[in-house]
Order: sequence, then C-alpha cells, then structure tokens
Amino acid sequence: MLAELFRYWTTYAPERVRKYGYLRRLIALEFREARCRDVWMTHEETAKALIVKAADLVPQQRTAVIVGSGLLLEVPIQELCDRFERVYLVDIFHMPAIRERAKKYFNVKLLTGDVTGIFHMMKENHFPGPLRPAPAPRIPHMAEADLLVSCNCLTQLAGPFNDMFRETRGYADKDCDMLSAQVMEEHVQAIATKATSVSVLITDVERFAMQGEKVVARTDLLKGVKLPQSSKIMNNEEWDWLIAPAPEEHPAQDMVHVVNGRIYQHQLPEEEKDKVEGQPLTAT
Repeated sequence: MLAELFRYWTTYAPERVRKYGYLRRLIALEFREARCRDVWMTHEETAKALIVKAADLVPQQRTAVIVGSGLLLEVPIQELCDRFERVYLVDIFHMPAIRERAKKYFNVKLLTGDVTGIFHMMKENHFPGPLRPAPAPRIPHMAEADLLVSCNCLTQLAGPFNDMFRETRGYADKDCDMLSAQVMEEHVQAIATKATSVSVLITDVERFAMQGEKVVARTDLLKGVKLPQSSKIMNNEEWDWLIAPAPEEHPAQDMVHVVNGRIYQHQLPEEEKDKVEGQPLTAT
C-alpha cells in the first residue's frame, strides 16, 4: 500500500487523470499484476496470441490501433511492430514506464484521449445519464485501421464517470448501470460493425466469486449487453482469468473473470477468405 501511494504521488499525470481515478486504477493494476503474475500469465498470453492471430489475417499490414493499451499486459507489442508500419497505442494515460518502453520501437505512437466521447460531451456542458444517452465513441484512426483492437477495456470504460457522477450528480445504481450499458453498447458496435478491415474485441464478460469449487456469487459485467453475433466473426474464444486469488479481494474467495475474445473480419477480399475458412468457432 505504501509503495502504491508513493508511486501515485511521484507520477506526473494531468488533473483529470487523477480526479477521475485513472492513475489510481493503473497503479493498482500494476502492483496487482506483479503480485499475481504467475496466475495471470495464461490470460495474458492467450490474449496476445489472439491479437497475433488477428494480425496475421490482415491483408495489408499498414496501421494497427490498440484501444485500451494500458500497461501492455495483453498487447504483443513486438509482434505488432514487426508486422505493421504504424502501431497506435490508445489510452487515457500512458504510465512513464510504458512511454519509455514505446521509445524502443520507431513505428509506435502513443495517443492519449477518452474513447467514450464523454469528456468531449462534458465540454459542451452535457452529461450522459437518465435523460441523455451516452455519446458515440471517439476512436482515433478507426477508418484507416487495418487492425483495430479493443483490449480488455470494455467493462472499465464507464467506471470512472460513474464514480464521479455518483458524487457530483447523485446518480443511483440504476443510473450507473444504464450509463455503463450504453457506453459498452456503443463501443461494441464500433469495434464489431464499423471497423473497415480486421477487428478484435477482448473483454471480460462475467465475474465469479469462488470458495473452493463452489460459486458464491456471479456478476454480469456487461450489464445485459450482448456481444454481436454475425458472419463476420472469424474466431471466438473464451477462457477463465483468475483475476484476484484469495486474499487479494477476499480472505477466502477467489475472483474469476470469464474473458471472451473475438476476431471480426470486414470486407475481406476473396483470396484472403480462403485462408480462414474452416477455423472453428467456440460456442459462448
């Protein structure tokens, strides 16, 4: 705890990154990953392998856009840089260690911004919530992306806003759930239906509290949002992620997230379709 607090106060970050809790969340994630590296490794490697699989389906490997690049835990940065002319890493804030790591690759560019569009909406003095729907996403270079990846950020997008709106605007739980669902629906549709080449959606979908082999509690992390099912899905995988082994969050319970990873292919030339025919789809 003291080490996390020291990191927080010694890390430069813009005011809104602190105010909305982004810096605190990133530091907590960094320290938890260090503690749980052995049990997180399978999840991280599975996510990376899925992104590499998608990258190898791209007909023209010019531009890759990774939304929610975070600490690069699930991002195969070397493999992407080897394949693409330009790799854009997109997040609300990039930690100093990530900035240093990115300097090693001549074709990586870090982009900082809010992909939900809510900050832009708030600049016009409008707020999403019970009386106004969430805005359309603001994903940079989306139209030109040969590979577009939403990297395990979907269920986290609305959280910082909900925390703030509870405090400043009196949002109830149902208001926050509604906003979360709207933000996730907009994001999912952008990734799954509006991308122009190959896109990847990796997201946790359910949370289980486990005591031994017994399920103590179950939570729908998608708030009722359904991931799009379409003929564009070229690959569909699901795996468990032991995100918080006891006693990380509970003295006697393990927290397990179910993660879904999908590859969508859009407007694929016929000669490229032959390369992926026959790949099995995992039922969800």
